[in-house]
Amino acid sequence: MFKPETLLSRNNTLSGTTIDDDLVMMDATNGSCFGLNTVAKTVWELLETPKTYQAVLTKLLEHYDVDLAQCEKDMGPFLEHMVSHKLIYIQPE
Repeated sequence: MFKPETLLSRNNTLSGTTIDDDLVMMDATNGSCFGLNTVAKTVWELLETPKTYQAVLTKLLEHYDVDLAQCEKDMGPFLEHMVSHKLIYIQPE
């Protein structure tokens, strides 16, 4: 689903708070709550400004002890999940 140049941005209408190392967010428009673990929270923070899929992967590779293949395997479905729940958006090309 994601090409290296796919531009991702987060939904800035969500409100959230940090509890320990996790982030708990709420969508006030529909009452949905979401919990993000440490890695997911890192992705959320990276997307404070829009970034390409490749840029997100590069930052994660710098931050965590993981190889590119594993990072792509884990991040693809996770980011798809975030898009499907409107936590992040794919920006038009």
